Amino acid sequence: MLTFYIFATPLCIILFAAAWLVEGDLKRKLTAWLKNKYALLFIALYLIYLGGMLYTTNTDQGWMDLQRKLSILIFPIILCAEGEMDFTKQKWFGFAFITGAALNGIICIIYACWLYFSSGVMQFRYMEFSRFLHPTYYSMYVDLAFVFMYYALTVKGKELTKIEKTFIYISAPLLLFILVLLESKMGLIVTALLVPVFLFKYFWSKHSAFKTVAMVVAVLGLLVIGISKISRFNSIGHLLSGGNKDAQSVESTQARYFVWQAAWEVIKQSPVFGYGTGDAKYALMSQYQKDNMTGAYREMLNAHNQYLQTMLAVGIPGILILLSNLFIPMFISIKKKRFVYLMFLVILCLNFLTESMLEQQAGTMFYGLLNSLLMFNFVI
Repeated sequence: MLTFYIFATPLCIILFAAAWLVEGDLKRKLTAWLKNKYALLFIALYLIYLGGMLYTTNTDQGWMDLQRKLSILIFPIILCAEGEMDFTKQKWFGFAFITGAALNGIICIIYACWLYFSSGVMQFRYMEFSRFLHPTYYSMYVDLAFVFMYYALTVKGKELTKIEKTFIYISAPLLLFILVLLESKMGLIVTALLVPVFLFKYFWSKHSAFKTVAMVVAVLGLLVIGISKISRFNSIGHLLSGGNKDAQSVESTQARYFVWQAAWEVIKQSPVFGYGTGDAKYALMSQYQKDNMTGAYREMLNAHNQYLQTMLAVGIPGILILLSNLFIPMFISIKKKRFVYLMFLVILCLNFLTESMLEQQAGTMFYGLLNSLLMFNFVI
């Protein structure tokens, strides 16, 4: 459901939590949670936002925000007591994740084709193409699907059936094609980083240094050339070259440039504890009005950067907890050579730079579920 139809995920969470309660053995489960320092670390991120309700004035907005973030609280509690799962269960989840991402894209392609042939309307790009998810979130899911496919083929290839391998060989180019249609700048950048990493890891494991370097350099060059030809990257080049900057624009690159500046100005006025879970949004809106950012104000844009967004809401304690939730698991994944978990965290950290991922259900579900699953259950 996460990769296919995000709107059904709240119901899935409720059913999952209900099954966990009905299953019983709650004493053991809760004891395991209370004794697990990493589960407590993950939950601390939710608790700091809950603490932000103590000094927020817009409580309705605050409670809505806490509701969106429930995945961050629920999944560490439920999954930390389940223990490590075998490859059969890992494979089931991985293929379900990949299938959902592929089906989502197929439906989007079919709908876009139907529009074109029935009325001549072109909707094969970016927001118009992606029917169920924002392109950036969908691209993030696709990038993780690539990681799952790489792991399955290179590490567990001998345990896959011929049909399963064929499914991956078909799904990989399909998802790559979908990724190009989505035109998410960060999604394409992350993919451009993942492919050389995959190649480097694969050829290095074959003890071929020359092939490793040659393949990585060649693929990096092709990816850079390919990305430079995509029109949505032109706005970045224009901005970096000193092109006209329009504070009233809602074009994604222009908007982010000014939104980040506005967010930082607001943070500087209350850096220690932020503005509270429910008031951060309105503090940012006030700054937009002050800076005459009519486009950002009209669209009610958030900070489009999770690190800035967290500081806006819960200040320095919040950003410290967020960074701990990212870099402590990253250190563990490097130390224990858990490649999939490391790539998940890298994908997350990079996407946090350009999106306030934890302000949307699609982001909190992705982080809450996958982070706990990869830490506690999928030791990969």
